[in-house]
Amino acid sequence: MIVHPLPESCSRMQRYTSSARVAQMAVDLKPDLFHVHEPALLGPVIARASSRPVIYDVHESFLDMLTESKWLPFWVKPVARLAWDHWERRLVQRCAGVVVVTEPIAKRYASFHPNVRVVANYPEWQASEHLPPVTRDGCTCVIAGALTRDRGLLEVFKALAILKQRDVEVPLALAGPSISDEYLESLLAEANGLGIRRQVRYHGILSRKKAQILQYESSIGIVTYLPTPNSVVGLPNKLMECMSLGLPVVCSNFPVYQEVAGTTGAGILVDPTVPEQIADAIESFVRDPSRAHRMGEAGKAAVRDRFNWQAESTKLLDLYRELIGVP
Repeated sequence: MIVHPLPESCSRMQRYTSSARVAQMAVDLKPDLFHVHEPALLGPVIARASSRPVIYDVHESFLDMLTESKWLPFWVKPVARLAWDHWERRLVQRCAGVVVVTEPIAKRYASFHPNVRVVANYPEWQASEHLPPVTRDGCTCVIAGALTRDRGLLEVFKALAILKQRDVEVPLALAGPSISDEYLESLLAEANGLGIRRQVRYHGILSRKKAQILQYESSIGIVTYLPTPNSVVGLPNKLMECMSLGLPVVCSNFPVYQEVAGTTGAGILVDPTVPEQIADAIESFVRDPSRAHRMGEAGKAAVRDRFNWQAESTKLLDLYRELIGVP
């Protein structure tokens, strides 16, 4: 039984009530084990699981996300961090297993739990194989996903302005939900102020299929998340999605990104806080299409052979079998 997250729109009391209700619904199904994706559900599920094993799924560095939150006053964050750490440790120690998405996140949980498994959130490989051949323009960049401050969008805009000064005009396709209408408007105003508004096209919130097509028809994937604690230890699935579609990528120079895109020759790693580095990487792809093609194919091969859900899912199935005693 996989227990899914609750809607972000729920109030605190609604989430508490909903957590208990969802946990009871899960128990009523009489599963062999519980796989919990939402911290708010962990306590209610453990309280009702009896002797059945519970897996805690850590798909983000939750402790770092709490520290990075905008809704908590800065002076409250140290206390909140300590409280969360104590609460989480107490519950996790009652779990049969912990699933995390990267090795850096695994290190924290391995310090207080003996059964931590890294199961990365890689894309399904076959998702890109049915797409028809495409003719790319060699310069359109794409960012598809949540538009938040930690995605480094302003730095990318500045990089496009630098390229424009070099007589390299690069279009940028944006898609995804913004944290607010005001933030989106401020982003587009920044683009206007930098003289690149005509190059930036916002496609709105797309379905998964349409977002995939938007990326597929573009030429360069941009995944330059800023160095927040959660981003440094995490791994965005957008990186592998771009690679699986044959796009060369410009991505942040974090160790986890290096393992996926750097060592495989799929992209150029940059300091995401330095627009000049982002501009140089994009320009190198624009001016050398053969290199861009080689790196795109290298990324595609890496996802096909290693960084895909088909390969990764066997780790999760092995954990399930181990915990419920199925050979």
